[in-house]
Amino acid sequence: MNLNDIFQLVILCALIFIPLGYGIRSRLARIKAFIRIHFMKPRYVKSAGVLRRTASARAEQKHD
Repeated sequence: MNLNDIFQLVILCALIFIPLGYGIRSRLARIKAFIRIHFMKPRYVKSAGVLRRTASARAEQKHD
């Protein structure tokens, strides 16, 4: 393989992968979210639960 063959191979790869990268760039966030939701295990996730006031934390009527 001489220098001319290597140069042609580099040009061919650039012609294939540069437009492919630009096309995928706009869809990359959606693809990442899909992979994360469907294939990754949820870690460190707790349910939000319900927030309630305690009896000692009630608002005073004069400040409402």
